[in-house]
Amino acid sequence: MGFCASSLAAEVDFSGLRLSKDDQLLFSARTESPVYGSFDTLLASDLSTGTISQLSFFPEQVALLDRGERIQIRNRFGVFRSGSELKGLETVGAFPSFGSGADIESGKLLQISSSPDGRFLVYLEPTGDAYADLYLYEVESEELFQVSSSVEISYNDPPALWAGNSEFFVYQKGGDVYYFSMEQKAGDRVIDESYRKIGPGGISSVVWSKQNELFYIRRNLVYRILGSEFFARSIYGGMLDIGTIVGKVPFVFDPNFDAFVVSPDGNKLLYNRGGRSLFLYYLQADDYLAEGGIKSLPYLLLPRNTRVKQILWSSGNIITVLTGSFEDGGKKSGLFRIDLTVESDALSFQQIPGSGVSDIELSPNEELVAVVRGDGVDLKAYDSWKSVSAFTHPDPMHVLWPSDKELLIAGKRYTELVGLDKGERRIIALSQAGEYGFTEAGEEENIVGGRYFRLTGSEDSTAWEELKERSTLVDPSTAGTAFRVYIESVNGSSYRNIVMVRSVAGYGTKRLFPEPEKRYVPFPDVDEPLVGESFTHGSRIRRREVALVFNAIDSPEGLTEVLQVLDDYALRATFFVNGEFIRRNPGAVKELASSRHEIGSLFYVYFNMTDARFKVDVDFIKRGLARNEDDFFDATGKELSLLWHAPYYFVSTNIISAGKAMNYRYVGRDVDPLDWVPETECDGDSFYLASRDIVERIMQLKQPGSIIPIRLGELEEGRGDYLFQYLDLLINGLIREGYSIVPVTTLMEHAR
Repeated sequence: MGFCASSLAAEVDFSGLRLSKDDQLLFSARTESPVYGSFDTLLASDLSTGTISQLSFFPEQVALLDRGERIQIRNRFGVFRSGSELKGLETVGAFPSFGSGADIESGKLLQISSSPDGRFLVYLEPTGDAYADLYLYEVESEELFQVSSSVEISYNDPPALWAGNSEFFVYQKGGDVYYFSMEQKAGDRVIDESYRKIGPGGISSVVWSKQNELFYIRRNLVYRILGSEFFARSIYGGMLDIGTIVGKVPFVFDPNFDAFVVSPDGNKLLYNRGGRSLFLYYLQADDYLAEGGIKSLPYLLLPRNTRVKQILWSSGNIITVLTGSFEDGGKKSGLFRIDLTVESDALSFQQIPGSGVSDIELSPNEELVAVVRGDGVDLKAYDSWKSVSAFTHPDPMHVLWPSDKELLIAGKRYTELVGLDKGERRIIALSQAGEYGFTEAGEEENIVGGRYFRLTGSEDSTAWEELKERSTLVDPSTAGTAFRVYIESVNGSSYRNIVMVRSVAGYGTKRLFPEPEKRYVPFPDVDEPLVGESFTHGSRIRRREVALVFNAIDSPEGLTEVLQVLDDYALRATFFVNGEFIRRNPGAVKELASSRHEIGSLFYVYFNMTDARFKVDVDFIKRGLARNEDDFFDATGKELSLLWHAPYYFVSTNIISAGKAMNYRYVGRDVDPLDWVPETECDGDSFYLASRDIVERIMQLKQPGSIIPIRLGELEEGRGDYLFQYLDLLINGLIREGYSIVPVTTLMEHAR
């Protein structure tokens, strides 16, 4: 894992100006993408008209539409869609691109749900850091329809799930699931949202089957809903069940943590409990009496540091599970398979070699599976898992099947179509700018991934042809016949600099493109001094940065997800561990210690130090800090950082002086997110907030130098959701306002 405390996650850096004699400009923009790191996008401009076109398309999100005839690429520069036969890429109208004057996005990107027939898009338009309006967009007519408002933002889930026939989609809002009918939309008779409610739950509570039936879990009951039933059952929801009960599960389904998939025949269900435990169930509505012998059903229990990433389930009833985990400070993957056709009373999942696998995709006819690794894609026969062939590809990111005979590999260098029969390869798009420039003839060429490309100059302005050998490029120039270009630094926005164009004949200079519309909030004129000897915040005027602090008190829920999100953004943070957490979860503590995050002490036991029953003197605190040091060392072989805070952030003279005597610095907070308030206190006078509301609260309260604590683990009294589940919402909001996220010691250093 490559951690950094960079403040540049939201900044765009323009460079590489290449101006031809006839005033055609090539330049690049370097941006940061969570998960995939930085990438350079190649851009071109005709300075005589001021138009900007995009020549490379980094595939942060990729989808195949219209039965594999078209590709859609989404990145922070816009949404781009090809014509038929995967040729050409043009901007989708609802999503203005950088070339048409829109800002380049920062942080993680929201997903877009495309209808299987490619005619419609469902997407979220944020109204804040945690909520958005939900829109339906018809691509051909460019008609926009608002489906809902105040919908919760999620970077992990799609905004909607489409039925395979594109006739319905479902979405979540306010703890409930709703449906939307395209037939009602076409007839201009969309009913009020309150009558389209399916029931309580989230997007993980529903799954479409291959037969276009919706499976829905409510508590421990599994329902099947036909499209023809939506209207009647939702209108008469107080009198009728929303669907037909087809099965039961032995757990109460929690849409915050659980998920499920349904077999292709609709008769079986694989229940994903908490992201790490898989249970197979045969669906039957009445389980009061058992028929036949008692059968042991298979399950897969994964370690706490492991999460299910992907599940394939073929019509032949073979299930393959891809998992991901953190181990020894790095990411690891695993593969598990089970063949349900085997005659056995004790079927079980079997682990198979799966190191370095990032993606698996089943072919349409289910005969082959594409397995993505770091240097290419392996093809295997799905039933036997025997190798069939392999294709090298530098840094592959996604793999898709346009047909049984074609494979689309989208990577960090380029996206290509591979024909399986003869092995032909066709470049669909370049992903990045490489070594680019103009030839003597004024042609644009680019070297990416060791391959040579020339812009074709055809009607498809994004098409590149591959060359057998490189041409000689002219020396870079910033002066043409009518214009000169240069880079100028800018402040207060997500662009570090901007391209300036000076007219030789017109005696004028202007920006090639506008600065971002969103500007950062200015720093205060005067710094805020610290009060007392508790470090509660950093400087308010020197840097736009904050520290995220994670308090591990007793249970490890959320730790794996937090480490994953921090790794996605390449961030270092500060953790405080309590003795109870160390003693109960030594494996989690060892993994945390190997993650290169900063780890301080949260004392030996977690209790209210203001309780009059306890004598909390200097000696007691010293012994508690020393005991926590020893327990941490015994579990990890490493030492704690000399940072600490008391349970509940209680501060007293004894607490400060005892810590100082042991060379500890006490770390307080200036933002209380209230994520420790249980839902049981949810009454008129309660401080309880849903976690997305907590995100918006933090964004209102934070300042440069803020210390923002987040509690790990589930509360004994319970909450509807937890702040650690929406860490990416918070980080994205901070990045978009220009904040870097650093460990507490970095705040201290910058405050000196």
